Amino acid sequence: MSGKTQTRHPLETTPPVLQRRSPQPQSTPTPTLKVILLGDSGVGKTCLRSQFVHHIFTNAYKATIGGDYLTTTVTLPQEKPRHSTNYTDSTLTGSETPQTPQTSEFTSLKSIKASVPDKVNLQIWDTAGQERFNSISQAFYRGADVCVLVYDITNYESVLSMRDWFARFKEHCHVDFPGVVVVGNKMDKVNERCVDLEEIKDLITSNTTTANVGDYIDDWDASLMEVTAKRLDLVEKVFIQSAKTGVERLLGNRNQSRRLQDFDNIELRDTLSARSSRCAC
Repeated sequence: MSGKTQTRHPLETTPPVLQRRSPQPQSTPTPTLKVILLGDSGVGKTCLRSQFVHHIFTNAYKATIGGDYLTTTVTLPQEKPRHSTNYTDSTLTGSETPQTPQTSEFTSLKSIKASVPDKVNLQIWDTAGQERFNSISQAFYRGADVCVLVYDITNYESVLSMRDWFARFKEHCHVDFPGVVVVGNKMDKVNERCVDLEEIKDLITSNTTTANVGDYIDDWDASLMEVTAKRLDLVEKVFIQSAKTGVERLLGNRNQSRRLQDFDNIELRDTLSARSSRCAC
C-alpha cells in the first residue's frame, strides 16, 4: 500500500447541510381604535384620561380650546389586562388643524378579523372644554369606534345629559354600531351621591326620541361602572373595557362601513381663547 497521502481538490468541498426553517408565526396586527370622551363640563373627562395615560390626577386642569387626543397602547391578555405607558400627545390649539392619522396607523377590518389582537392602540379624544361653548365640531365624532359617556354621581343633570350626548354622537360618528361605555365619576364623594348605579340604565334609556344608548350596549354589567379619577386601578377598567368593546365590534363585523383611515380634519374656531377648566373629581 502506497504511503502517499490523498489530497482533496480545493473545489471538492463537502456540501453544506441545508436546514429547513420552521415557519415564523405571524403576529396579529395591532388595530387603532378611536375613543371619545363625552359628558357635561366638570364631570372629570380630562382627569380620567390624564390618570390613565400619565398616571396623574389633578383638581385643576388647564384646558386647551380645540380638540386634543392622546394615543396609548392597551395590552389585552386573557386574565389581567394592562396598558403600557408609551403614548403620543397631540394637543391642538384654536389656530391649528389636527393631522389626519396616516393610513399605516390603522389596520383594516379584514386583517384583524381572523384573530383577537394582543394589543390595541387607543386614540383617546377629549373635548378640551368645547362642550362649555356648545362648539364641538361634527368631525370630532366622526369615525369613533367607542364612546365613553361620563357623568358625575353628585350631579343629576349630568346623568340626564348623557341621552343628548349620545344622540349627537350617533348622528355624527358615521359608524353603524359603535361601542358604548357608561362611567359614573367621583365615587369618592359618596356622601354627596344623588343617583345610584342601579338607576342609570333606566334614566338614560327612557324617554328618548332619537338614538337609544341601550340599543348599543350588549352587556350592562361590563359597560356600566363607577370610578374615581383618583384611583388608577379603577380608571384602567374604563379603558380596558373600551378596548374590548371596540375589538368586539370589529371582529363581529358589525361596522362594515367603517373606514379606519378616513378621518376628516377637525375645524377649530380660532375665535375661542384658552380658558382654565376646573376638573374636580
